[in-house]
Amino acid sequence: MTDIRRKRRTDPGDPEDCPAFTLHKAFVSQEKREELAQGCRKAGMGCLECKTVVIERLEEILSPYREKRRSFEKKKRLVWDMLEEGNRRARGAAQKTMEDVRAHLGF
Repeated sequence: MTDIRRKRRTDPGDPEDCPAFTLHKAFVSQEKREELAQGCRKAGMGCLECKTVVIERLEEILSPYREKRRSFEKKKRLVWDMLEEGNRRARGAAQKTMEDVRAHLGF
């Protein structure tokens, strides 16, 4: 149960008070959200069914990132090289910033 008003599957809910429905606003199309909101308000679907929709959408969105991660697992040296290069560039930027700060403060 996510919406406290829905103690039973047959109880109508209010998607605006449901924390899980906030995810729908970010990841699910307007048309599908309206359909889900209607189902919630009329107790036409349960909370688990509603959550399944957003979980499936998140799986779809995250899938390419998971694929890319799997490919990097096979290229560990490349990953370390990228991290070291990023660290080198960040250190250079931080040193420049600190030089500017010291100059402004008169150190």
